Amino acid sequence: MREQFLSNCEKNFIKKIILEGHRLDGRNYDESRKLDICFGSEYGSCIVSIGETKVLAQVSCEVVQPKQIRPNEGILYINVEISPMAAPQFEANRQTDLTVYLNRLLEKCYKDSKCIDLESLCIVVEEKVWSLRVDLKILNHEGNLIECSSIATLVSLAHFKRPDVTRSGESVIIHTLAENDPIPTVLYHYPVCLTFAIFQNNVLISDPSYIEETVCTSTTEDGNTIGGLLVVGMNQYKEICLLNHTEAAIHNSNIVHRAIQSAAERSKSVVDLIKAEIIRDDNLRQKRTKINFSDIITTNHVQSLSMKDLKICLKNYNINDIKMEEDNSPTEILDDKQDIKPEKSKYDVVASLPQTAEIKAKEGASTWIEISSESDVDSS
Repeated sequence: MREQFLSNCEKNFIKKIILEGHRLDGRNYDESRKLDICFGSEYGSCIVSIGETKVLAQVSCEVVQPKQIRPNEGILYINVEISPMAAPQFEANRQTDLTVYLNRLLEKCYKDSKCIDLESLCIVVEEKVWSLRVDLKILNHEGNLIECSSIATLVSLAHFKRPDVTRSGESVIIHTLAENDPIPTVLYHYPVCLTFAIFQNNVLISDPSYIEETVCTSTTEDGNTIGGLLVVGMNQYKEICLLNHTEAAIHNSNIVHRAIQSAAERSKSVVDLIKAEIIRDDNLRQKRTKINFSDIITTNHVQSLSMKDLKICLKNYNINDIKMEEDNSPTEILDDKQDIKPEKSKYDVVASLPQTAEIKAKEGASTWIEISSESDVDSS
């Protein structure tokens, strides 16, 4: 299935509200969506969610022969797979430009930055080393895949523990988890790739959604790109490990400095959250608590990982004013159930198609309000 492109009307609306200081979901420029981490039953298995973007990561290991140029170092391999589950425009078992782009960024961030102690993965020099493979599965694509995949890779590597190995003469014995305690992966630092969207007039927003990514990398009628995506890889020590920019060129260096300062604060909070979640998971495993992915499956989303409702938060909306209007509004008793029906507000929300809503404004000055469409709107 082909990708559904945004219309010019939608693009102009997104650009207009962003240049006015607002975002479609009500966030500020430097505000990110909620980060959730859930671990599986095995070490190195996790699901990371940033808003509605979800990535599944799994680390596996095997004993292989080392490379000739590095006979005393282990091997790290990262593989990203995007299936039609993430978005309809992707095809199964077929690489796209986005897949190759994600692979290259993650390898630069975690292999070239030397964050993993590969020498600790050596068993016998020039003969046997551990090979770690990180498999990433994109479950839902709602923007900012780079940051979500980066956090999933970091969490899975920090959470993974390989089997213990002993050497007796020329033979190598690999112990099971029941025989010896597993050995955790040694990480020198924790780099995280943070994504920023650049719009015209040097507007910088963090954690862009899918629509914001599409608009900032789209071309205008003149054939020029209005912005681009800036990826900053930074660890908890505020050291830059990666800097990548796509689409239009950056004409102002101040926007890069602003992105680096924002990434420094964000990376430290993300790393602290990762360490806290790993410690909490360790404590639960020591208590023999059953751990799996069942906690993130809700009754309303049994077969879907997408967002249930469309929520739009716009300006000049005060919940206290609405509550006061509801308290002062006359009511009437309907039927035998004595249902209370408040007075119709200035805006009438009527049900149309599933997961959509239409707003009909009456006469008078218009204001911005917050609306949320429910899939099961009561037509009565």
